[in-house]
Amino acid sequence: MSIKHWPRKIRQHFKHRPGVLAWMLYLPSRAMLALFSLMPYWMLRPLAANLGVLALLFERRRRVGREQLACAFPELSVAERNKILRASCRSIAMSAVEAMVLTRRYNSRWQNHIKFDDGARQLLESYKGKGAILVQAHFGSFEFAGAAMGPLGLEPAFPMRLPNNYYLGRDLIAARKDGWGVEIIQRQGAVRNLLRRLMEGKSVVIATDQSAHHNPIFVPWFGKLAATERATASLALKVGAPVIALWAVRHATKPIWTIGCEVVRDAAEVQDANDENVYNLCCEIHSSLERQIKLVPEQYLWIHDRYRIRPDSELTNV
Repeated sequence: MSIKHWPRKIRQHFKHRPGVLAWMLYLPSRAMLALFSLMPYWMLRPLAANLGVLALLFERRRRVGREQLACAFPELSVAERNKILRASCRSIAMSAVEAMVLTRRYNSRWQNHIKFDDGARQLLESYKGKGAILVQAHFGSFEFAGAAMGPLGLEPAFPMRLPNNYYLGRDLIAARKDGWGVEIIQRQGAVRNLLRRLMEGKSVVIATDQSAHHNPIFVPWFGKLAATERATASLALKVGAPVIALWAVRHATKPIWTIGCEVVRDAAEVQDANDENVYNLCCEIHSSLERQIKLVPEQYLWIHDRYRIRPDSELTNV
């Protein structure tokens, strides 16, 4: 093996493993989180927002964000879309702060900070013990939305790619489980674990708006085909599970998050997870999430390259 491959080999060797090197690399992150945890919300929010705007320094991120906003809002001017993009980057940074700091800060008094749209709490609680699939986009505070399902009694689990650093991953798992009653499932082998949980009447929380790499199905997302994971729709069809779109909109200045939801598909007869059924259900999920994102577009992750992977039919026509 040539020397140029050594760094990657070293990273793979220490990935998700404890040890002195992993601990040393963890210490700066731990110190930063400790500092952030001491800051009041009125100070932390603008700091994170200003750091988030740095994402626009990367030309590719600017281009991706502008292209996707043009698909979603062709009726808006370039200046209006750029304003949304800038606000979106501020929101991305706040999402990171929520995940690392604020979900820990407010877990013991969550009812002071998490509100619900009319009827949303009652609707969500009605799915306790029914093996519901809660679908999200990277919109608003997806961390608070999913975490709040624990106190509501839905016994939620997230499939998640953990940080490479063992100690960061350990802290993340502990904060979700001990603070909110949320289980984190590693993405490798996740489908089998998710299926088991649904059969036991527990809920799962899945983000469905990221570009899929392995055997995707192409479904419209803001008017353009996007490579989409099949797993969520397939699970729902195979077990007849209800599918509920879930989101939490962040207040502009206060530490308050408002949770809303919409039933995409109620509990139904088991169906074959063929391409047609999966496509139709994915379209329904996307439509529900799109409607909410369009109401507060500045809180969506527009700089993720949702359209990077293209259908074979487009590639052959180039």
